[in-house]
Order: sequence, then C-alpha cells, then structure tokens
Amino acid sequence: PGGGSASAFTGAAGAALVAMVGRLTVGKKKYAAVEPQMWSMIDQAENLRKSLTEAVERDAAAFDDLMTAMRLPKETEEQQEKRNAAIRTATLQAARIPLEVARMSVEVMRLAVTAATLGNLNAISDGATGGALAKAALTGAGYNVRINLLDYAEQPDARELLDSLAALEKDAASIEVEIRTALTER
Repeated sequence: PGGGSASAFTGAAGAALVAMVGRLTVGKKKYAAVEPQMWSMIDQAENLRKSLTEAVERDAAAFDDLMTAMRLPKETEEQQEKRNAAIRTATLQAARIPLEVARMSVEVMRLAVTAATLGNLNAISDGATGGALAKAALTGAGYNVRINLLDYAEQPDARELLDSLAALEKDAASIEVEIRTALTER
C-alpha cells in the first residue's frame, strides 16, 4: 500500500487497541462505574476501525484515479485542458481521503484518552499505544494531504483542506499531552 493506505491501516490498528482496552474493562467490578463510558468507547472505536479499514481501499482507488488522469492524452490544447481538469479533480480527491483518515485518527486519539483515563489499569498502556498509532496515522495522512496539494496550495479549496489538517494536528498535540498525563497520573 501507499502511505495513505498504510496510514489508514495504522489508524485502524489504533482503534482496535482502544476497543480492546474497553473490552478488558467491562464486566469488572472494580470498573462498574465507568462501564457505560467503556461501552460507548468500544462502539465508537469499532466504527472508526471499520471506517479506517475501508479507507485503505478508498485511498488506493483515489491513487489509481489520479494515475488514470495523468495518462490522459495531451496532444491538443483541448486534451490538455481536459487532462489538467481531471488531474486537479483526482488530486483533490486523493487529498480528501487522507484528510478524512487524519480526522478519524484524531477521534481515535480522543478515545485513547478515555481508555487511558478510565480503562482497566492493566491495559492503559495498550490504550496509549492505540493513541500513538492514531498519531502516527495522522502524521502519515498529513504527509499525503500535503504532497497531493503541493501544486494547488494557493487555491481556495486546497487551502481549506490544508487549514483543516492544521487544526487536526493542533488538536492532536493537546490530546497527546492528555494521554501522557493520564498514564503518569494512573
């Protein structure tokens, strides 16, 4: 897989670890008070795991679409215009999918905070690892967003995608601190 697909797969692994912490917490008397939060976390993590797994294929398909656009004929001015428009459309789509992976990865990180804060003490490092994998997924997805938008960075729709990515990265930095704090305090 390419970097975007690998990022999605990594985010899915992070979500699976977060769900595992929830499953190791529910049904334990010691954690009865947080069981509703754990079930909610498990459901959210499983939905994200599924969506991130699907994004592996979606990212690969977007790359294939971009390659198809690049192979369009370019002999005449009309063909060049059609080709350029197709490349631009495919490139923006190839950036949107890793941006969605980045967004879902930040959601996994938020769930990792819950896992590390409320989850079974014997498994909080697994929750933190899930958060670390989600952070890695965000980083890789971000690289893919940026490289895909390199030639379009000054255009409004591309700028909007890059601004969204920057906001996600800012959120992730503070979430990462929350995860580390939970591990230290517990």
